[in-house]
Amino acid sequence: MTRKNKSYKLRQAFYVKSFNEYFGSGTLEDWQRLCTDLGLEGQDFRSKTKCRNAIKTINVNIWDLVDAVIHKDPKEIPQRFHSRRALIDYTLRTKRIFPLDAVKDEMGPVRALLRQIF
Repeated sequence: MTRKNKSYKLRQAFYVKSFNEYFGSGTLEDWQRLCTDLGLEGQDFRSKTKCRNAIKTINVNIWDLVDAVIHKDPKEIPQRFHSRRALIDYTLRTKRIFPLDAVKDEMGPVRALLRQIF
């Protein structure tokens, strides 16, 4: 593995770990916080399913979400893209790709946020 590839893998691991620490154990409150941090407002988030379904409707880069959460700027929400294609183009251009093998829970938040790129 080249030095560049190793560095990229370390960055990916950092974002996976950071997201998992941010999200917590997956309580309803964790899901509701995620919806708020994504800028989803004015909706009924009284269940994990409602949160998950709302999250599936938006296109956001997970690395950008982690960056927004780490910087803890309450006015900063990650960029939301108008289409899946726009998100894919941005993700490939910036190489801010969340690894698919990091998805442990098929019903979890990462799965709801992930979009197929390749």
